[in-house]
Amino acid sequence: MTGRSTNNLQLSIIVPVWNERPNLPRFLSQFDRCDWYELVVVDGGSTDGSQSYLEQQKEIRYYTSEKGRANQMNHGAAKARGPWLLFLHVDSKLPSTWQTLVQSCLGQQQVIACFRLRFDHDHPLLRLAAYGSRWPSLWFRGGDQGLLVRQCDFTAVGGYDPNFVVCEDLEIIRRLFQVCTLVVWPAALMSSARKFVKHGIVYTHFHFRILHALHYLGCSPSLLSRYYSRRFGNSQSIANQIIRRENC
Repeated sequence: MTGRSTNNLQLSIIVPVWNERPNLPRFLSQFDRCDWYELVVVDGGSTDGSQSYLEQQKEIRYYTSEKGRANQMNHGAAKARGPWLLFLHVDSKLPSTWQTLVQSCLGQQQVIACFRLRFDHDHPLLRLAAYGSRWPSLWFRGGDQGLLVRQCDFTAVGGYDPNFVVCEDLEIIRRLFQVCTLVVWPAALMSSARKFVKHGIVYTHFHFRILHALHYLGCSPSLLSRYYSRRFGNSQSIANQIIRRENC
């Protein structure tokens, strides 16, 4: 999309990426060549060929930044040219009506919006989590539902807090709730259940609920990160980020 006129640009879609090469073609295929939105992809240091693939995609604006979703999404927001931002995960499948739903919010003030949630794996707990996503409560929010926010409101609350290696999505939504009203669109975004399947659906659901509760109670970013790292202990990079944050 580089070089295209920005006169009609209303939306910047920001996508953090890290080692997502198998998912990139399917994700990018959801987007048409349009003047009213741009696609901003920020890689956090992939080693699986994602970077070389993204460099070849002429219809996106591609950047690299320090690893970590908060860092990557803040970097994408800083490069965005649209007055509205839509943050998405790369393993998301948008509903067919996504453009109409997004455009229904453009022009409104002090509004944030997200999709309802649906998983690509059938299980009672995943259905329960998806059902709860229709309610405008922080307890049922997450970055996998997408987040639409005005650039000015995003800036006013300070963007994503990079101290939150996990729960960065809950933290920014908590702050946005203080100045914006949440609209939950009546269509579901399909999210991958790969983390649930990998670690066990009941186990993962339980510990994600604990993380939500710990965040709600105001626990520190380092405590949340340590909890996540110990329960899903395949994240040496998370442990390294915790050390860096605590040494600052």
